[in-house]
Amino acid sequence: MNSIVNGMVNGRPVPPSRVRGRVLAAVALLLLAGLTAWSAAGIGVTLEVFLNASRIGRLVEESFPPAWNFWPRLVKPLLETVQIAILGTLFGGIAALPLAVLAARTVSPSRPLYWLSRNVMNVLRTMPDLFWAMLFASAVGFGPFAGSLALTVFTVAVVSKLTSESAESIDLKLTEAVRASGGNWLETVWFSVLPQVLPQYVSYVLYAFELNVRASTVLGLVGAGGIGMVLNTQRTTFQYARVTMIVLFIFAVVLAIEQLSAAARRRLV
Repeated sequence: MNSIVNGMVNGRPVPPSRVRGRVLAAVALLLLAGLTAWSAAGIGVTLEVFLNASRIGRLVEESFPPAWNFWPRLVKPLLETVQIAILGTLFGGIAALPLAVLAARTVSPSRPLYWLSRNVMNVLRTMPDLFWAMLFASAVGFGPFAGSLALTVFTVAVVSKLTSESAESIDLKLTEAVRASGGNWLETVWFSVLPQVLPQYVSYVLYAFELNVRASTVLGLVGAGGIGMVLNTQRTTFQYARVTMIVLFIFAVVLAIEQLSAAARRRLV
């Protein structure tokens, strides 16, 4: 076994870069351990939480078996959840395309428009979807429409960011050819930019739909409609067997949608 003594390994000098790397690794581990301990103490994580198995066992006992006879009451709210995701994806996908084009450095018609579009995207991405759900719920009332508006903003943020990056990596020779033939900016975008980014754009929209189906479930917890509201109601009334049934139902539907979307995206890209 090698041993390090006074900067030597088996009588050979240790390279300074190797020593420096080991010191940095040790400092990083100590820093990580310190941050973990500090975070755990700050949120009240103690060993007692993990040792209190009786509460966990009681929760599991009350959650299984699932309330299988509850599933007919889940069909309508689950369809509502999918509808929320569809509308949010559709409206957001439409709005994201022009924003993505303006936010692409190599495509945007002017630098002020580029920076404005970039800042709009950054603001939309900074705020979580729950914030938008609560904001729209206050503006238009609790329900699925507020959820659709929140997912619209979320979709714009995701799709515009990904599509703008794709637009910046297109083949500029086609763009230059359209401009050389006398095409204006709109014609350049229509004939050279969109044909190149359209497959990726559609793939990103499908990916956003996957995210929106899952997100719409969570948005229901803040009153944005769908099966999330049913889940929250059963949770607050301690109907854990029904909660388990809802979770299984959501898992099956989300898994099916993800598989279909992934298959469609593989064909596009």
